[in-house]
Amino acid sequence: MSGAIVQALHRTGDPYPVLLGKGLLSRVGPRLRRLWGTRRVAVITQRKLDRLFGRQLRASLSRSGLDAVFLFMPEGERFKNLGTVERLYQGLLRHRIGREDGLVALGGGVVGDTAGFAAATFLRGVQYVQLPTTLLAQIDSSLGAKVGVNLAGGKNLVGAIYRPSAVWIDPDLLTTLPAREFRSGLFEMLKYGFIGSPSLFRDMELSPSSFKPSSRALERAIASAARMKLRVVRLDERESGLRRILNFGHTMGHGLEAAGDFMRLSHGEAVGWGIIAACRLAHRRRLIGQPLAERMEAAVRNLAPLPSLERLRVDRVLRAVDRDKKIGPRGLRFVLPIALGRVTVVEGIPRDQLRWALQSLGVGRSTP
Repeated sequence: MSGAIVQALHRTGDPYPVLLGKGLLSRVGPRLRRLWGTRRVAVITQRKLDRLFGRQLRASLSRSGLDAVFLFMPEGERFKNLGTVERLYQGLLRHRIGREDGLVALGGGVVGDTAGFAAATFLRGVQYVQLPTTLLAQIDSSLGAKVGVNLAGGKNLVGAIYRPSAVWIDPDLLTTLPAREFRSGLFEMLKYGFIGSPSLFRDMELSPSSFKPSSRALERAIASAARMKLRVVRLDERESGLRRILNFGHTMGHGLEAAGDFMRLSHGEAVGWGIIAACRLAHRRRLIGQPLAERMEAAVRNLAPLPSLERLRVDRVLRAVDRDKKIGPRGLRFVLPIALGRVTVVEGIPRDQLRWALQSLGVGRSTP
């Protein structure tokens, strides 16, 4: 990686370093050696990611004299659960991983959240590093120290705030990402433009085709989105106030994900639909005017096509939304726009308005 530029996205005094740079994967071994000394390393990943990146990671670890074992978890959001965590525990015990050792999460949000939760709870806590391999994970889920798994009742209902030792973001890993998964991350990236970065929003609105894997535009956008998340988390790590704005599009989005059994929609696609629903609710509640609502919705749709929602059931989505953990004294919390780059948290939106929003998206349109 000689000559490659590595940016520090964190600030002095932050609890863990966040670095962005092409080729970082090939330097994981030396960085872990400096971070942990002679620790043994358990890499938690998926087999398809091992085929793509495993040889390079093993070589880097081996050159640094680190003893590494690899544990594999299945692909898919539906495997982000306690059963998978139990199997990871058994693998860690089988390989005699101790509290002086460390875990490396190599993967997207499912791997990062699950491996992070395992790290937080195995032997009452072992150190871990995030190596995010998807755009969504690089700008969102690997940052902020939230780890956890899903229950049958909803997303991320079991979890913890558990800080990694470091987050290393290598944009080169995105060149192998399937197109749909890459586009899924763009919807999450656009979220940061909506909630606090109008310049990022305008860049994505005016030139969505320029955001491609390995492009400078994408690398700049990753840095912008990641810095914004770190800024919010720095002020409110445990989501007691400001951090709630990061849930823009997520309350309805999580309901859509769950109603599709975590298979019909990717997380980013569900967030894209959730953003549109939030804009329509904000317009209906007179928080924004129709021109801005239409502009925001057009920005989402111009990024990439969204899957149809017609085969989902409105009542099932609402039941899933009701089980969301984002709830306050007056009911569910929704993050709604009030201007470009500004949002507000609203509680207790009437059920008939939520039903209207879902129907306006086409949910259940083909259902008799």
